[in-house]
Amino acid sequence: MRIIRPSHISPQHPIATQEYAVYTPPINELIETIGNWINRMESGGYIHGPSRFGKSRGIKWYVRSALEERFNAAIPLVIWVRRHDMHVSEVDFWRDLLLASKFRFVDEMKHKSRRAGVRELFRNRMVSLANASNSNYIVILIDEAQDVTLREWQWLMGLQNILDLDGYRLSVFSIGTQQIGYQHDYLAKTGNSHIAARFFVLNSPFHGLRGIEELRFVLEGYDQESEWPAGSGKSYLHYFAPAQFLAGRRLADCTDDLWRALNDLLPSEFKLFYEKRSLEVEIPMKHVALAIEEALWRLAEGQEWEDVTHYDSWVDIIRETGFSGHIDAITQVA
Repeated sequence: MRIIRPSHISPQHPIATQEYAVYTPPINELIETIGNWINRMESGGYIHGPSRFGKSRGIKWYVRSALEERFNAAIPLVIWVRRHDMHVSEVDFWRDLLLASKFRFVDEMKHKSRRAGVRELFRNRMVSLANASNSNYIVILIDEAQDVTLREWQWLMGLQNILDLDGYRLSVFSIGTQQIGYQHDYLAKTGNSHIAARFFVLNSPFHGLRGIEELRFVLEGYDQESEWPAGSGKSYLHYFAPAQFLAGRRLADCTDDLWRALNDLLPSEFKLFYEKRSLEVEIPMKHVALAIEEALWRLAEGQEWEDVTHYDSWVDIIRETGFSGHIDAITQVA
């Protein structure tokens, strides 16, 4: 990220705004899992993983289009990002879902104190979305779902029941940090096993990058699978470092050094955590993205390719992203 940028770099470039995502193998797995659940019209399920692994980016940039490509049809899908600071009144809950469904006529004053009215409005919105796709099926996908409360799950279950009576099927799929997994046990132990059975029986982990080949896949995204401006044919690397790109330089050629730097900066406790469980080490996508962005900025500023992309440079760049501190934090949570 740069406030002061080289004159030839547009402030609207996705790297400059950090409004982009690169397709990754974990995002592909997430989409495959959700697609399989949709195909079976499951009532619910959740995907869990540590923060900054790339879940929200995958949902924002890829899930809807990838599912529509898989099913060759528009999916009646409502993506709701559950806000951490949300005041959990039932009116606010349904209004937030209406906004997430792109409903254009949410009259806040009219429905301010009419719980039944706004709830019915959202039910009608779900029916409308299903009918518009010539289906009786709707999906709600909740991001940051670790913050959803018991009352909210009860309201969603009630909505599912009402729609079912009307001949419509509703799936509620959730994406959240590792803490979302605790909700299953909590619900079961507090007399709400029926909610757990609806929304928490199916689950799947969201992984970080596992191994050199997955990292290489991501770097190839910056090399050739990205594009800006639209229709220009210029990848992110081509745009930021045109001379090096035309000379045949590619970030994918740096995979070994970058992977080694990332692994060398992992705290010993993190490595031990994975070794004890016979699991592959997983690297958060966020820190890979921050490292690549910094390398692109340095190249755009005129630094030599060899100076930016050698092992010691990657170590310095990754340290600046707060990588080790974040790994420590998620290891404590796990």
